[in-house]
Amino acid sequence: MHGVEKMDTMKIGALLSFLTLSTLLAGCGGSGGTTGTMSLSVADTPVDSASNVVVAFTGVQLQRESGTAKTFNFASPKQIDLMATQNGNAAPLLDGVTVPAGDYQGIRLMIDASQSSITLTDGSVYPLTVPSGSQTGLKLVSDFSVAAGGRADFMIDFNLRKAVTLANDNYILAPALRLLDNQEVGEVAIMVRNTFMIGDASITSATCSPAVYVYSGSNVTPVDINTTSTIQPIETASLSLNGATSNYVYKVAFLAPGDYTVAVTCAANDDPTAVDTLTFSGTKNATVTTGTATSVDFP
Repeated sequence: MHGVEKMDTMKIGALLSFLTLSTLLAGCGGSGGTTGTMSLSVADTPVDSASNVVVAFTGVQLQRESGTAKTFNFASPKQIDLMATQNGNAAPLLDGVTVPAGDYQGIRLMIDASQSSITLTDGSVYPLTVPSGSQTGLKLVSDFSVAAGGRADFMIDFNLRKAVTLANDNYILAPALRLLDNQEVGEVAIMVRNTFMIGDASITSATCSPAVYVYSGSNVTPVDINTTSTIQPIETASLSLNGATSNYVYKVAFLAPGDYTVAVTCAANDDPTAVDTLTFSGTKNATVTTGTATSVDFP
């Protein structure tokens, strides 16, 4: 096997900004017109075991119940290193394209698996396999609407810690995507002091790879990522060392408004296919509101 078998957290957030047209097409739908414009970006969180994770996007499709409503094919694949888009940053896929107004049932991100790859921290490079990816792409089934002459913003988010596995010496990407309204999201800014203890381990210990886990709801008892428990983290991320303060930080962006539970663990490499025994810190509750950053400090 190459590198480590358990990938750390990564998130891809695809930002869909449907913006109002200054000049709208006449015909149907009243004075609001029939189209809007759209921008699409991708974002990520860091991963311990990789230095680069490159996905080659070849296009985007918007899906309606009756079939494909709009397809955008790129002149050449857009190879995006997801490791370069962290802490709420994003890389553009679409910028100001025109889309039909109306109701949609899903989004398809088309990719070229042959041009996608993962580079481990030891410098070794391996293909990133996406089952049927070059044929069917990455699909998100979720209802959303684009108002005629209106504005809507969405975020496609998936946690690659749940989606990237190593099997038979192949790194496999099989994500489950979720859709967020980008006009109704906030973030949690996390700071963990360098004196913090996680169980019997110091966060500064060489054996500690600190990561933060975020769960939906207050006072949740934290668990690892697995296929057994009904309670699962909605976001996980490796904590970064702040050189100026020597404390550990991370910003979990693109969270829907609501209550969350935040916990810290030393085991950043969590196998999504197995039940792992992780030691978590005492938890903290956080309430996220639209357009704001909620601070959570440990201890």
